[in-house]
Amino acid sequence: MQHTQLGNTGYTVSQLGFGSMRLPMIGIGDKEYVDVDRAVAVIHRALELGVNYIDTGFMYCNEESELVVGTALDTWPKKDDLVVTAKCTKFRMKNPGDLRRMLEHQLWKQRQEFFDFYLFHGVGWDNWREIDEKTGWVEDMRRAKDEGLVKHIGLSFHDKPENLKLLVDTGMMELLTCQYNYLDRSNEEGIAYAAEKGLGVVVMGPVGGGRLSIMPKGVSGLEDLGADNAAELALRYVLANPGVNIALSGMGSVEMVEQNSAAVDKGALTESEAGTLTAMMDGLKELAQLYCTGCGYCMPCPNGVNIPRVFELVNYFKVYGLEDYAVEEYRRLVAQEKDASQCIECGTCLDKCPQNIEIIDQLKEAVELFAG
Repeated sequence: MQHTQLGNTGYTVSQLGFGSMRLPMIGIGDKEYVDVDRAVAVIHRALELGVNYIDTGFMYCNEESELVVGTALDTWPKKDDLVVTAKCTKFRMKNPGDLRRMLEHQLWKQRQEFFDFYLFHGVGWDNWREIDEKTGWVEDMRRAKDEGLVKHIGLSFHDKPENLKLLVDTGMMELLTCQYNYLDRSNEEGIAYAAEKGLGVVVMGPVGGGRLSIMPKGVSGLEDLGADNAAELALRYVLANPGVNIALSGMGSVEMVEQNSAAVDKGALTESEAGTLTAMMDGLKELAQLYCTGCGYCMPCPNGVNIPRVFELVNYFKVYGLEDYAVEEYRRLVAQEKDASQCIECGTCLDKCPQNIEIIDQLKEAVELFAG
């Protein structure tokens, strides 16, 4: 496994990070829960292959992910070599002291005495300050670091690119986690700025929430990219950015862990290879017009629209050229009455979307696309 320095934090970390958002699940009745044995096996395989950076989140996998990660790490013989990152989700910050209560609960769930990094989760410039005015979470975070419960402070960024610099310039952030891939390079300037200031930089969504596990049409025709498959291409492209330390992947199977590990072991794309792909994408900017990571924050829809799946199918149709597949899968949504035509334009989803997608307008476009 390729390793690197994580900004100026002093940590040596694997260039492939394990994201715990997509652990294998099992259905019990009408609910889904983490398949503990399979999930622990997946995490342990990643650690066996040299992954030592583990990213966790309070709300992941129906709030069970952290418990399972805790089980996996507690049974790993070399857990002192691991770097564990947790996040304080903005969606549960309602009252003064909520950050401290969440932090203590997460430490218990993961069986940790401290977190190497603790992040403000999913924040932008405005809501980071608004939540602080209501809950005092900035001072709570500083106090947690002073007490040794948190070694380093950082943020998971979801906002307009220009606001990233404002958060970096607060001076308290030592780690940045943000979205970046060859379809969406909007945070490229912010990544460079953060790296220049000494922050460690972790990229989430390097494979675009799974979309780039399939080669976009046109890309497959390029002969000099030096990658054997689509996911490998996406991971190695991200790591070609000199400001990026870690490509974070939500891995739900041993097979995925092994494939991603092998991809990262090949090293980043060369400057020439990355430049070829960048030039290709610059000529196809319409591919990013409907960019959705599939995070699911927009759900549940009050009227049952499966918003992430609708957007996924639009991307399959427009971006990847898989028209037949997308149409057939959309018909399934229609049969289930979960398609875009069920939108009643209530707007509940708009405030939840970290990408600020104009969801209602995009759903209307999806109806027109598949009607044709």
